[in-house]
Amino acid sequence: MANAGKCRSFTMSTETQRRSLVRLIVPITLLAVISLGAGYYFAAAKNPNATVQWSANPLMIKFNASGSFSGSASDSFTCQGRVSPVTLQTTSSQPNIISITVTPSSFSTCSSTPDVVVVKASCTPAFLNTNCDGDQYTGTVQVCGPSPYTCLQSVLTVTVAVTTKPCPCPVISG
Repeated sequence: MANAGKCRSFTMSTETQRRSLVRLIVPITLLAVISLGAGYYFAAAKNPNATVQWSANPLMIKFNASGSFSGSASDSFTCQGRVSPVTLQTTSSQPNIISITVTPSSFSTCSSTPDVVVVKASCTPAFLNTNCDGDQYTGTVQVCGPSPYTCLQSVLTVTVAVTTKPCPCPVISG
């Protein structure tokens, strides 16, 4: 019994070491992804009752297609409940004909202090002629925050009217 009381050394092969590392990396990565998703969820849930109040809703934009092919109007909004940060997302009912943009497109905070924006409607490059003439275009501006996946209630409706007539001139009778 000469070996009694002695410890045998154990050497792990490199293949076994690699498999052990992979087995650790996968759960750690999954945990990190789940934690990141939970962080977004809880950030969005901080103020689930926040709503947006627009000063003018709907907002009307009119412009002449034979001129600059675009028009704009300003508006402002406030939030009931503080939300930080916020971004503004736009949509167009006819995105291939009319584009809608907003400047600025983000704010560090939305609260009871009004944030002023300029909403611009433009004929798309494919329709920089009288083909974008009409008054059937609409769009929206929505305030989203604190993540781009959480949009607040009360969307701004944008109504766009495009004409090819240079001006409504009076008729002179003789």
